[in-house]
Amino acid sequence: MKIAKDGIRSIVKVGYDGRVHKTFRGTDKEARFDNEVRILNILEARGCDYVPRLLDHDKETLTIVTTNCGAPAENSISEGKAAELFAELENDFGVVHDDPFPRNITYNGRMGRFCIIDFELAEAKEDPQHQCDETEPHRVLFWSGVTRSGKRKSENQDALSVFSSEKGWANDVDLSGKQSIDDNGLIFAVSDGMGGAAGGAVASSLVVRELRRFLPAMMGDFHGAGDPEELLEKAVKSLHEYVTNTGERKSDLKGMGATVVCGLFYRTKVYFGHVGDSRLYRFREGEMKQLTHDHSHIGSLFRSGKMNEREMRMHPRKNILSQAIGGGCRYVRPQVDSADLQHGDWFLICSDGVIDGLWNKNIATCFSEADEVDQPVKEVAERILDWAYRESGMDDTTLFVVKVE
Repeated sequence: MKIAKDGIRSIVKVGYDGRVHKTFRGTDKEARFDNEVRILNILEARGCDYVPRLLDHDKETLTIVTTNCGAPAENSISEGKAAELFAELENDFGVVHDDPFPRNITYNGRMGRFCIIDFELAEAKEDPQHQCDETEPHRVLFWSGVTRSGKRKSENQDALSVFSSEKGWANDVDLSGKQSIDDNGLIFAVSDGMGGAAGGAVASSLVVRELRRFLPAMMGDFHGAGDPEELLEKAVKSLHEYVTNTGERKSDLKGMGATVVCGLFYRTKVYFGHVGDSRLYRFREGEMKQLTHDHSHIGSLFRSGKMNEREMRMHPRKNILSQAIGGGCRYVRPQVDSADLQHGDWFLICSDGVIDGLWNKNIATCFSEADEVDQPVKEVAERILDWAYRESGMDDTTLFVVKVE
């Protein structure tokens, strides 16, 4: 590991995997260790995403392990801008930093923003947003996954999977269930195959199968993982290389490809990676939001406001993708991002068979009516599947419904 800081109060080292190891020493080292652990847990529970995320801590060695927030920005940020950032931390998340100066600011290039570090003497006030009680488990998920073959074919070329990660291995999880994501997260994946009768089914099954191999091998345990978005991007790119190489070795599978959308739910966030036109939606307090964007020319026109939903749905080239896992694409640039989790959130992870049958307003209706009668997640998933199949059903229809409690 490389030593990044060797001071009187601590020594900071950065591992080969990018994780930051901070060991406390000097006066009041135990108290400062305990306080930083407490503050980082509070900031995560309150949804602050521009501070380190606590990955592990050892009381015996007084060492904490966190995500990497980038390079020191002391020489690239003014004291005025730094003061604004510390004020935002206090006003939005109720944490007062004890040393609000540029020396405790970093710049995260992947996020494209400044971050705040070193909370060993910080003070936590009441949560201004009143989002949760940090003494309680962060979040519990209820979920259900369902799939059905399209009317035009007997073989289902979609695939789905849900699993957790432990010591570098995927653990099987039932397609419907309930689990706390405080200590161990869950990964949901949907893939829609393309490339002929044989190729499409093989490609989608390879995507969900190999994601179960690549992602756990990269992250190990959830609590010890580094940057989830970076890991998702690497895993999706590995999927593309694997599916492409497999297709090139077998003539009957040449050109096969698939979409992929996967959501990694852990503690207070969902991290997602996506290629193609399978989608991830969030329904919160009556508002429906598509978190992923379709990798197609039509999708880009819709995002820029040059085409409405009706025009996009009716366009003859709506299914022509600009990116796919395999499928003859030379390279992929996955959309990788994250969103916070709040009590009552609904998520839909689905293939385009759902979208062929249902408008966004139809999906929103399913969730809003489910909230009114406290409908179980499994019933909501089956309702969406049945409704989409009745309205279209020509393509395979696959989805996960996830609810946060």
